[in-house]
Amino acid sequence: MSTTFEFTLNGKPVRVEAVSPNTTLLDFLRGAGLTGSKEGCAEGDCGACSVAIIERDADGKAAYRAVNSCLMPVCLVAGREVVSVEGICNSAPRTPHSAFSGPHPVQQKMVEHLGSQCGYCTPGFICSMFEGYYRDDLKTGDDLDEQLAGNLCRCTGYRPIRDAALEAYQSGKRKAESGNGDEFEQRLKNSDAKLGTANYESGGEKFFRPTSLGELFQLLKANRDARLIAGATELGLDITKRYKKFSTLISTEAIAELKEIKSTASEWHIGAAVTLTEIEDRLGEEFPMLGDMLRVFGLRQIRNRATMGGNIVTASPIGDSAPCLLALDAKVVTASATGERTLPISEFFVSYRKTALQPGEILKAIVIPRGASAPNLTRKTVWLKVSKRREMDISTVAGAFVVDVDAQNVIRHVRLGYGGVAAMPSRAKKTEAELLGKVWSAETIANALPILKTEFTPISDVRGTAEYRSGLITSLLEKFFTDGSARVSRAGSGVAPEPSSDKHKLLERNFRRDAENHPRDAGATVPHESAHKLVTGVAMYVVDLTCGKNFLLVWPVCSPHAHAKILKRDAT
Repeated sequence: MSTTFEFTLNGKPVRVEAVSPNTTLLDFLRGAGLTGSKEGCAEGDCGACSVAIIERDADGKAAYRAVNSCLMPVCLVAGREVVSVEGICNSAPRTPHSAFSGPHPVQQKMVEHLGSQCGYCTPGFICSMFEGYYRDDLKTGDDLDEQLAGNLCRCTGYRPIRDAALEAYQSGKRKAESGNGDEFEQRLKNSDAKLGTANYESGGEKFFRPTSLGELFQLLKANRDARLIAGATELGLDITKRYKKFSTLISTEAIAELKEIKSTASEWHIGAAVTLTEIEDRLGEEFPMLGDMLRVFGLRQIRNRATMGGNIVTASPIGDSAPCLLALDAKVVTASATGERTLPISEFFVSYRKTALQPGEILKAIVIPRGASAPNLTRKTVWLKVSKRREMDISTVAGAFVVDVDAQNVIRHVRLGYGGVAAMPSRAKKTEAELLGKVWSAETIANALPILKTEFTPISDVRGTAEYRSGLITSLLEKFFTDGSARVSRAGSGVAPEPSSDKHKLLERNFRRDAENHPRDAGATVPHESAHKLVTGVAMYVVDLTCGKNFLLVWPVCSPHAHAKILKRDAT
């Protein structure tokens, strides 16, 4: 076992040794003096910890991806290239290697548009904007909003931040058209973003990254207590919120069979370690239900790391992808050292938080059929989620529905997938049987609702009462029929996606509209006096002063009783 590994940080090699594999990338960066990345929530909701890594996109090309460093164990960046806010600009003594002699365009525009006040969230916004600056698939203002949705700001307001991103992206487009690219673009051209094998040990804790299934199965056999990880967005919470440490971590990210997306005329095969961003890019247009679900699945930084395979092996009853896969009649392929087997997704979930995976077996792929269930049928689909917030929130109830009708509007195929209403994601099979062969009409839906009410026995929790959930089960099906939310799927229809307009024309038009509706104040021309420090990550906060130093931290603890005598102290 190696006691060191290397990765590239802001253009320079970094050697890691004597660091626990359970240490997060955020803690490593801050301990090394790069305090621009901040800890806000430690659970991937606020985006203050965002950094960029070079990853492969859905087409296999190198691309920058903003990620939450608070959830990413540092061992996962072995052999990768990481860009922090300090590296985006030549802004710190430790990182004199930026591609720009001054601020990057996203940083400069943030200053000009007064996009920061307290500045704590600003470095995270810069890293998200940095990813967007080098994307060529931002087509609309909504796409821009989605790019920035993973970052929270509690004092500045989002319009100046959005305006800064729009103007920066326009300037980037003009430079690209003139052939004046920058070093960051050159890094993408020079990188294949291919991950190789890795093994690392520190303090008895081990990390492995195999490059083949055979090697993976050998490692699993030799390390019975190992935890498999891909994006680590779930495991990261175990580390930061549940304070767990894992003796052995095995990454699946370098195994080609688990990272590929391929299709035939009849189905898509999605590797278990493929990220949600890749799935959205490849399948979102063909399967509107999946596109709608993924659009509000966590935030972009999460989707850049999280995998659909990881989402379903947790067997969470409120996981958002499971209802969609149930409605689409997906299958799963499992693999072990002795072979593979394929089973319907409806048989994969066996009880609360438990799947059909056997000891030594892994999820290899998810298979999604293409097109309607039979020729000459029209497919209607929808995904509906009820939660306290539209984005970055856990479902109270989620429903994914598929109906195939013939020319006479008779239902020839129906799947109703639900999450949040039982111990595991489930289909409403009795209601499906009631609808099959009936005309797709309000009367048919009304006749099926009493049956649907009896299908599940939801529980009460912090997200909703059992009674509230029972009402949602039926109202979501009614909504599917009545409000026109059903969408005709492109899957297998032979309909080519409509060509999109040039993204920068759309962004430019949106920017002009914003400027006309919200003219800048005459006095809003003088930048925040600390703005350049905030956007480059060099502004120091009290919490930054102790990083990398052996300080004694003292935390006040309030007694539950006033004027009580202290008999003992529990330091745990």
